[in-house]
Order: sequence, then C-alpha cells, then structure tokens
Amino acid sequence: MTTEARQKKITELIIKRGSLSVQDLVDEFQVSDMTIRRDLNKLEQSGIFERYHGGIRYVKDESPVLREAKYRDEKKKIATHCLDLISSNDTIFLDSGTTANYIATGLAESLLENVTVLTNSLTTSYPLRYAKNISLFMAGGEFLQNCQAFFGSEARSFFDSLYVNKAFIGTSGVTEEGFSVFHFSDAEIKQTMIKSSKVSYLIADASKFGKRSMNLYAPLESVDRIVTDDSLSDYWVSLVQNKGVKMTRV
Repeated sequence: MTTEARQKKITELIIKRGSLSVQDLVDEFQVSDMTIRRDLNKLEQSGIFERYHGGIRYVKDESPVLREAKYRDEKKKIATHCLDLISSNDTIFLDSGTTANYIATGLAESLLENVTVLTNSLTTSYPLRYAKNISLFMAGGEFLQNCQAFFGSEARSFFDSLYVNKAFIGTSGVTEEGFSVFHFSDAEIKQTMIKSSKVSYLIADASKFGKRSMNLYAPLESVDRIVTDDSLSDYWVSLVQNKGVKMTRV
C-alpha cells in the first residue's frame, strides 16, 4: 500500500471512529510506529484532525456559518477586487465558499449586464436568484450538506462540457505543492473548473497559506493569478512569484 493510500484509509477510519491510537493504526496497517506518527503529523496539517499523546482525534469540519464568520473582512476585500475583474457579457465559474458567496452578492448589486454564472453551490447561487442582470446555471449531482454544494460525476460532467472566460476558485490550503481541499469530490470539481476556463483566479485569504488539506487538486502554476489579502507574508509572495504565478494582495 502506498503512503497516500494508507493516509486516505487512516482518514476514513478516524472520521468513522472519532479517534484512534497510534497502536491501533500500527496493528491495522502492520507498519512501524514511526511510519504511523509521520502519517498522523501529515494528517494533522489538514486542520480537521488533532493529535494527542498516543493518538489522533477527528475535529469536525466547521459548519458553513462558522466558516463565514472567520476572516470576513479579508474575504470581502478579495471579493470586491474580483468584481473589478468581471466585465459585462462574461461567462464565469463560481465555486462553493464564503468568498464566492460575497462575489455573487456583489454581482447581484452591480451595474454589470448579461453576466452568466455557472456554479455547483447553493450558497453562491442564492444571492443571484432574483438578479435580472445575471443568467444563472446550477450543476446537479450529489449534495454535500457541509459544503452546501453539488458534487459527483454529474456535476463534473456539467463543468467539463463548458468553456468560460473566467473561473473564481477557492481552497482550504495553499502550500508549495499546490492547492488542496478536504473532499475528493470537491477537488475534482475545482480541477475541472481550472481546465475549462480561459483565465482562472485562485481566491484565498492569508490564513489558508501554509495549510495542507487531504486532497491536492492543482499545483500553484495551474492558475493565472492568486488573489489574497494584504496580511500575507512576503515569504509566500516570493514563493508564489518564483513559481511564475501572478499574485494580487488587496
């Protein structure tokens, strides 16, 4: 079993049982204590697991309400800048996430005309439901409550069959390896959005940098520009720009 496969299986077991000891996992996978500890250190970086002496526990993913409350001002500034990147007659992807919701709210209140928005997110679509200047299309599929969005093969096929001017894509984590999210199905959708757009913008507040979630969905250089807030350290700005990726701090 590869390291990645083992870590995915460990993730499933922790979520199912709530917590596991190092010894439980050594017995389960027949590998060394040191190997398991390295795995757990990696998994803890996702932010949904917490190490304790001799084991690891599942810390439930934050509800959409709690996520929205965190770094609200930074996300609103990012959304305001993204609105300036959208023009009348554009066709855009907006994925799930608090910042995408703020972009949608801004679009509904804007003077832009004939903008087409394609999304898989209920929360993103909600502010646009009565907007006369927006043509709104929703992907179907399997609904994940904690994300308030639709995923799976049906949603993936929806985005794969399209090609748009711009995509605005969120993330749970940004490391030197790239962008990552917890749910594999969310990672698939984000990959497809990047591939199916002429210009892709990665939207992430500074708190996401240095964090690694379970599923890596794209390298840094796969997007055209990263939009973040002005509290991001110069270290990350330099790292991103050395990868040849444009960055805007707002």
